Amino acid sequence: MSQLIIVERLHKIYHRHQPDEMTALQDISLQILAGEVVALTGPSGSGKTTLLSLLGCMSRPTSGSIQLRDSNVAKLPERFLAKIRRETFGFVFQQYNLVRDLSVLENVMLPLYPSDQSLREIKKAATAVLDQFELAGMLKKKVKQLSGGEQQRVAIARALVADPEIIIADEPTAHLDSELAQDLLQILAVLNAAGKTIVIATHDPSIYQSSLVQRRFDLRHGRIVEEHSR
Repeated sequence: MSQLIIVERLHKIYHRHQPDEMTALQDISLQILAGEVVALTGPSGSGKTTLLSLLGCMSRPTSGSIQLRDSNVAKLPERFLAKIRRETFGFVFQQYNLVRDLSVLENVMLPLYPSDQSLREIKKAATAVLDQFELAGMLKKKVKQLSGGEQQRVAIARALVADPEIIIADEPTAHLDSELAQDLLQILAVLNAAGKTIVIATHDPSIYQSSLVQRRFDLRHGRIVEEHSR
């Protein structure tokens, strides 16, 4: 497997030079290979969600570099980062971040805007990915009418609608019971078998101890304290 992401000497400081300055990440260096499943673990406040947001180009580091293939994305202007986020990453958030008053179909279509595709093409792509998750019969349902497990599947479908290379998941089982958590693991296994690189921030041992996860970085106080490999 080739190197997909290379992180070197990464620091993230919030409210720099202010009375409430807070160092979230210190001297983080790691590599993620294409097609790999990686877990970021650690207690609340350890920095795993901050690191996940930096890897997904959702925020910028205070210093250090994040090499995504041939580009140091830590230095790119926002207009380029927005394009990279849309074309490279699919995001599954802890709170799902679905728009509750929109339909299932409308939620899954959102990542494809703005786009050169026609509205018809966007609807076709969203319908196709929803069909994969057995949600085709719920296209017109409002998200607020769905169960937690159904919302999770919609969130994953939305993350996949643009066919991203990398899936970023932040505590994806936080609101799921053990049965639904296992369903999620099976979905992630299928996606990984199809070539997707997956990076998960989690405190759930059913995720990070599963055979799906090939490497785990354990964080404490903003530092990587241990790396586990299978």
